[in-house]
Amino acid sequence: MVNPNKDKPDFYNDLDKTVDALWDLLLIGKNKSKSEFHQGYIATYNNNYPSIRTVVLRHVNKSKNTISFHTDIRSKKIEELKDNNKLSMLFYDHGKKIQLKISGIAEVHNNNDQSRQAWDKSRSFSKKCYIVEKAPGTPSDKAVSGYADEYEHDLPSDEILENGYNNFTLVDIHISSIEWLYLHRDGHRRALFTFENNVLVKKSWLTP
Repeated sequence: MVNPNKDKPDFYNDLDKTVDALWDLLLIGKNKSKSEFHQGYIATYNNNYPSIRTVVLRHVNKSKNTISFHTDIRSKKIEELKDNNKLSMLFYDHGKKIQLKISGIAEVHNNNDQSRQAWDKSRSFSKKCYIVEKAPGTPSDKAVSGYADEYEHDLPSDEILENGYNNFTLVDIHISSIEWLYLHRDGHRRALFTFENNVLVKKSWLTP
């Protein structure tokens, strides 16, 4: 007799194990740059149209049900989040065939204790992104990096990098829901996890 559970992961028919698996994937994504969950796509609102871009997953807090990314305070996404702080974030791992669609409320940190802590833990290479002279997305009549000529190919001193701190922004996403999709030849699995006040309050299966 063929074992119907052969070659199926433990979470295949188990919501509790699915929750554990999705947090494991997020934590791996945060810690390992080669993970397909290291980068995700966030969607915001821009004049009633969706606006989407790629960000790096920087922080994962399972106990508070939050995830975070870094950006420039001058970026369009921050302007959009100030108008509407609701956003969604999408992850997909081609190898594992797992998709996560996360919806939540953005909390923007700039020039406060939370952003300072995140900045101090950032690498110099990452800090360099925030010393560009003009805001991201500023039109230009030629191809530019945004850096001053003297920093185009070199890493500036720590003193110069510190000038980028005012532009550096930490965005926490307080998760409202996570939709899970796992693709399998014997039948896909889809589930919805709902959060209130950073607490998981409901979990249910969905038809894929």
